[in-house]
Amino acid sequence: PDVLLVFGMHLHPGSPRYLMKEGSWETPFGEIEIEEGITEKLADKYSFEIETAQRFTRDNTIELQLPFIKYFFKDVKIVPMGVPPVEESLSVGRDAVKIAKGLGLKVMVLGSTDLTHYGANYGFVSHGAGASAVKWVKNENDKRVIEAMLAMDPGKVIKEALSNDNACCAGAAATAISAAKELGASRAELVTYTTSYDISPADSFVGYAGIVF
Repeated sequence: PDVLLVFGMHLHPGSPRYLMKEGSWETPFGEIEIEEGITEKLADKYSFEIETAQRFTRDNTIELQLPFIKYFFKDVKIVPMGVPPVEESLSVGRDAVKIAKGLGLKVMVLGSTDLTHYGANYGFVSHGAGASAVKWVKNENDKRVIEAMLAMDPGKVIKEALSNDNACCAGAAATAISAAKELGASRAELVTYTTSYDISPADSFVGYAGIVF
């Protein structure tokens, strides 16, 4: 691809959108430039809080993806966006794809979110602790939002996450699905699912899934 649309950030329905319009991000494998042709047009159409190297929100959801992006797609540029879990974010995703196509760019999309954050560390202890809590997160809470993602239903992803706290960046996941559908994606595949409990058992743990559209 020429450009990768990267959606992320821990936001709620009342949050603004965030966009870095220009510059580059440093990774251990070199810098990744921002695709300014897309960011300029997006900023003309939608309101964003504009981030810079000097003024930015501390949030790891986009940052942690960048070394992987640079490693696998050496020359790709990015459009990093923070998108809240609201209906309008889905339009932002679709329009970003349309803008990229209009510029003759080959585009891919990525949405970054964790799943359920369970345990006292996160103030979420509705199903006790230990093995029974892990089973509930895996087989019920995370399963519901994963099923919505696999159904490629961005509205349901947002509704599910806001109702059951099973995706911390639902806007990012939903917007990525919306953008992927604009690119012609018609099916989704669960690559893997795990929790931090599986690696390091503790009363507080987080769910993770990898899904490809």
